[in-house]
Amino acid sequence: MALSRRGSQRDVSGAIWPGFVDAMTALLLVLMFVLSIFMIVQFVLRDTINTQGTELEGLNAEVAQLARALGLSRDRVSTLEGEVAGLQDDVGAARAQIASQLAVIAGLNRDLAARDTALADAQARITDFEDQVAALIGERDTALAESAALTADLAELD
Repeated sequence: MALSRRGSQRDVSGAIWPGFVDAMTALLLVLMFVLSIFMIVQFVLRDTINTQGTELEGLNAEVAQLARALGLSRDRVSTLEGEVAGLQDDVGAARAQIASQLAVIAGLNRDLAARDTALADAQARITDFEDQVAALIGERDTALAESAALTADLAELD
């Protein structure tokens, strides 16, 4: 029996070994499949990251360009604000000049009105003087006529 027992142990251990090799082969195949999937996922992720890096660089360049454009716009805005302030100062100066010129015009209008009044008074006085001169000339002519008449009367009397 001892011999028969030994033979059956060999048969059992001989029957286990091919199953173990099959299990190890299946495990190795599963491990290779999982590693292949991980490699494919890693390739896809690396490609995605590279693509995103390229897109990110493009977006960074666009952001830098927009920042430069914004800086230029801000510079332009500040220049325009300076121009507006200068123009507002010019408008203020022009308004002050207009006010002073309006004051001068008002003064000149007052002077003109005073001169018109003086002219009207002078014309009225001239008219009065002309009337007086005409009256005096009339009186003189009358006096000359009387004088001539008196001289003629006196010559007749003589």
